[in-house]
Amino acid sequence: MKTCVVYFILEYKKSVKVLLKSAASLLFMAVLLLAGAVVLSHVFFSARMFQAIDVGVAVPEGEKETKAVVRFLSAMESVESVCNFQYFPRDEAMEKLYEGEVQAVIVLPESLYEDMYSGQKGRIFVYLPENPPFRVQVFRELLSDGLSLLMTAEAGALASSDMAEEGFSKMKPYEAANYISYAYIRCALERSKMFGKYVHSPLGQMELYPYYFAAAISVLLLMSGLNYSFLYQGNSRAVEQKLRVMGMGAVKVSAVKILVMANASWFLVSAAYLLGCLFSKFGRLYFLWFHGPVLLWLIPVSIGAAVYFHGVYSIFGKGMQGAVFLLSANVLMVLCSGVVIPSAYLPEWAARLGQYLPLNFLHRYCAELFFGRVQ
Repeated sequence: MKTCVVYFILEYKKSVKVLLKSAASLLFMAVLLLAGAVVLSHVFFSARMFQAIDVGVAVPEGEKETKAVVRFLSAMESVESVCNFQYFPRDEAMEKLYEGEVQAVIVLPESLYEDMYSGQKGRIFVYLPENPPFRVQVFRELLSDGLSLLMTAEAGALASSDMAEEGFSKMKPYEAANYISYAYIRCALERSKMFGKYVHSPLGQMELYPYYFAAAISVLLLMSGLNYSFLYQGNSRAVEQKLRVMGMGAVKVSAVKILVMANASWFLVSAAYLLGCLFSKFGRLYFLWFHGPVLLWLIPVSIGAAVYFHGVYSIFGKGMQGAVFLLSANVLMVLCSGVVIPSAYLPEWAARLGQYLPLNFLHRYCAELFFGRVQ
């Protein structure tokens, strides 16, 4: 037992020295790799399936109320994601449509606001190209859907007014129509509260910062194994032979190596976790908070990584062969696991392979541990 403890202390001192020398390079490599992945993902997330079209809107001069309503509609997220409103006189708007500078023109008549307020029918003219491209067709369909909803709302208001006029309501006809109209407007403005919110993205149900922080810890843990090749070099094998003579078998030697690697890796990822908490707080991003039990739950994953390192070095441990194979295996997992580059951006064969790679499971574990959510 004494021999085992002495051997552990000696190997642990070596691992601390190596870890201190290579910690900065490991952190720099992980940050550089993940920064490139974040930039790439940001480009994909920012890209739209189709570009928003430019719509020329002709509002008569003096119609301040009508222009206010149109500006309110154009600021809505569902409208802003499809089209951009630009305001021109009618003749100029039609000229820009013919020249292709705008893809649609909406002409609003005079006294539109008063007509809508008084219940009169106001006509709005929409001009589109003869053979519109796909994005203009989407805009046309949205207009048709919006018109259908307005017709339904108008039918409800007129029906309630007719029922009140026939004596089926204590309200006067205009009061009943106003009541239904305002109820419809409230529902329309609060429509986002009528449905449950589910996030579907290449990152699953996680946001960008939590996703890549869990990925950074996972990649850092795997890459830390490159530091432990000294445990399996030629001089270490000579020491192991002497230890066998002293009664310390291969199982105990392996256990000591795994314990040394697990302990060093645990310190590394724990330090990264604490730095992430500080960065989240002082950077005012607030995506990560410190919880003491997280440090304890990092122990099993550190032991698992150490067992993986031991398996690789035991088979390819001569010289630098083990480190080269470990690096190759880690790079393959980083590229194909869907952790650094989400699976949605990978070829189909790589995405299927990545589902069964250890890094994918490691990332899920870290995501659940830090944020209580998995991909």
